[in-house]
Amino acid sequence: MNEPENMSGTVLGGRYELGQVRAEAALSVSGSSLFDATDLSTNEMVSIRVTPLERLVNPALGSTTQNDALAVFEQQAEVASTLRHPCIENVIDHGEATVDGERYVYIVAERLAGGSLREFLDRGRRLTPSQALIVGIDVCRALDAAAKQGVVHGDLRPSRLVFGLDRRVRVVGFGAPVRAFEDLGLEQAHYGAPELAEGGTRGASSDIYSLALILVEAMTGEVPFAADTVAATFAQRAGKLLPVSADFGALAQVLERAGRPDASERFTPREMGQALVQSAEKMARPTPIDIVGGGLFSADATGEPTQPAPRPDFSNVEPVANVAPDQPILIRTTPVIESPTGPIPVAIIDPTDPNLVPLTIGGDDTGPITVDVETLQELSSQDPTSQVEVPKKKWRRRIGYGVVALVVLLGGFAGAWFTVLNPKNPVPALVGVLEAEARNQIAEFGWGITIVKERSDEVDTGEVIRTDPVTGTQVAKRDSITLFISEGRTLSTLIEVTGLTGTEAIAKLEALGLEPEQADVPDENIAVGTVVSWSIPDQPTLKVGDQVVKGTTVAVNVSSGPAPRTVPDLTNKTLEEATAELNALGLVVTQTPNAPHPEIASGKVSVQLPAAGEQVARGSAVTITISSGQRFTPLPFIYGQVYTVVEQRLLQNGMLIGTVTGNKSRGLVSASIDGKVVRNFDRVVVGKKVDLKFP
Repeated sequence: MNEPENMSGTVLGGRYELGQVRAEAALSVSGSSLFDATDLSTNEMVSIRVTPLERLVNPALGSTTQNDALAVFEQQAEVASTLRHPCIENVIDHGEATVDGERYVYIVAERLAGGSLREFLDRGRRLTPSQALIVGIDVCRALDAAAKQGVVHGDLRPSRLVFGLDRRVRVVGFGAPVRAFEDLGLEQAHYGAPELAEGGTRGASSDIYSLALILVEAMTGEVPFAADTVAATFAQRAGKLLPVSADFGALAQVLERAGRPDASERFTPREMGQALVQSAEKMARPTPIDIVGGGLFSADATGEPTQPAPRPDFSNVEPVANVAPDQPILIRTTPVIESPTGPIPVAIIDPTDPNLVPLTIGGDDTGPITVDVETLQELSSQDPTSQVEVPKKKWRRRIGYGVVALVVLLGGFAGAWFTVLNPKNPVPALVGVLEAEARNQIAEFGWGITIVKERSDEVDTGEVIRTDPVTGTQVAKRDSITLFISEGRTLSTLIEVTGLTGTEAIAKLEALGLEPEQADVPDENIAVGTVVSWSIPDQPTLKVGDQVVKGTTVAVNVSSGPAPRTVPDLTNKTLEEATAELNALGLVVTQTPNAPHPEIASGKVSVQLPAAGEQVARGSAVTITISSGQRFTPLPFIYGQVYTVVEQRLLQNGMLIGTVTGNKSRGLVSASIDGKVVRNFDRVVVGKKVDLKFP
């Protein structure tokens, strides 16, 4: 079999000449090669992925023969070529070719020379939160555009995000065959949504989850929940919230929702894109992304993504409150005792806790037992499976003491319930904390959690507004706490401001908590300073009565009056023609007495003021003069006269002075009009220029 990388110089489809091979492609099946190529029909550079058809034969993907594989390839290429969006790789063409007896398929796409995000990360580079936000917005735009056509990517990972030389990202690989969970590779598993392990179908929310993992890796260098095997990777993320850091800024709350284990709680691509746009207002201006510029897949890429360090697991830690002085200590539920029915957790007290104090636990018929710190330390050093014997008090065989014993016994069980079995802990200060972080803070207390969404002008989206019970309240282990989470600023109902003055409209919108931006626009009918129209730039379809978040920008267009008019050229037009043209522009005609003109025929406009091309207000006057035609006069006696005499006599007869040559102090030797020599007393047109020649 000829390797595709040896095909440089080959022309595919009679149109595409393969140039230098760039690298092994990771967008499709192993064995593809990526070429720089020239489209001979347009002389433009393109990228072409060439794959031996035999290597696409894969029963897991529905192809057992080359013809089956060709059909699968055609389907993939058709899907990819129908997607047209600035953030999606532009697939130009595809086809099949036979070279040296071997069948190949190829896909022609735009040339993206900025390298993939995988290459970027494998070189040790990282995105800032602001840069990650820009990448996320572009990917959401691509996913939303595809979703509108019923297309889901299904295999989003850093190698699918490729930069152009404009440093903006494109999503590549749409239409690739979807692999079953059993056929996933490790890299695909690192970015797969939890529902894939449960047999769920891939949807737009699956791509959103993958995007959240990609953006976290792009900022930290580590893929959340990644493990050494596919099964371990999905096991680690089952039911887990995506770990986000306060270092991500406003991006953290968006990633937290995008990375939720329940697909129904995640954003749609459009919702996530809008959330990222809103977050951008609270983040620093992004610097340009330092693209690798090595092509789609550089030969020196390191291959597999870096693996994150395992996160410490605190899921087995439970707090226990002491009766006196009622300060918490930690009891770990490990190690365990193996039994026929399975492992049994054994409580072990941490004697190194600086807050360790005497612990009161429930006893048997002897009443409650108080264990001091030294005893606790001794207990913690013993075999956790050993039994601690506590001497029992002897009962006096009196009936009266039996009643006391019963009370003590009940008190012991009550003490056990309120201390060890159902301890209490104070509600921590959670106001202003992100929902995910708040959940993590109280997870160890064993409380039930209820989430209530509210809007707030003081608390940012995704953060805790208040709790019920309030901060400091003692809450028992099995009780519940309600977290009131901000959905963003409160809403304002849009009102009609058209017809108001600009000042009135701005005051009313500001009173609603909105941000008006005034722009002056010309209008033929609306008075100056009156609102002509308004709109929401980000959502132009909104109308009166719709609700928007406070702080939303409202574009207010205020009339600046009629637009200025450009004065037309009226020369050589009749009075009627000039009047009609000016009236159509809303201009007024004024006329001076007719005057002769050496060039303009009688009855036509010879002079206008303002001149053609000048800008005037609607209703302005344009003054015109109508030519009375040519008037003749005899040329005065000028030959042999000095220049001063010649000039005086010509001007007195309505003539104009043209070019003058020679010595003006000597007598005139020649005069001409329009290049024709004229003599003393010749009949000439008044207003013509006379060129003069002296010796």
